[in-house]
Amino acid sequence: MRRPAALIVIGLGAVAAAVVLGAVVPERYDLLVLVPCLLLSLAFAWGIGKLGPTWLVLPAFMVVIPGTAVLLGDGHRALMDALGTPQTCVITSVEDVPGPDNPAYAHHVTCPDGAALSIVVRGEPAKKVAPGPATVLRHPVMRPLLADRNDWSAEWVFGVPAAVVLLLICATTLRARRVMRQA
Repeated sequence: MRRPAALIVIGLGAVAAAVVLGAVVPERYDLLVLVPCLLLSLAFAWGIGKLGPTWLVLPAFMVVIPGTAVLLGDGHRALMDALGTPQTCVITSVEDVPGPDNPAYAHHVTCPDGAALSIVVRGEPAKKVAPGPATVLRHPVMRPLLADRNDWSAEWVFGVPAAVVLLLICATTLRARRVMRQA
């Protein structure tokens, strides 16, 4: 492929798809979303390598691989913080979810409109919310979240796009410098 812009757009589209699909698809399918989005996001690094000097591929890999993985979860939480509607619901019960990773707790929630939700919170026992009233962030399309446990990393959510912009600036500047030297 001669034009790097198409590769860059495909890679950035894959990162954006990971954020959106990570918010919509149930948690148990996160890996099914992550693998194709991660593979397609590598096109961004390839495109940066074709646009600028080839050594820029390494920093592009360092941004796009962990960035896609982290934004799969943190992007969902940030979107819910911005677009979710807070609603006071009642946590009826909390149970431990068995699994090999970090402990997880399933909160069974009943909302005033009659919706029965199950919201899983991962992390240490301090993240478990006691039964009683709680604020839930809801959206018609995205998975609901407990507002008190909606902790997302602003460094990653804003840092990955900033790093992408800086890589694009570096690649285009170095390419322009190379073209000017040839002229």
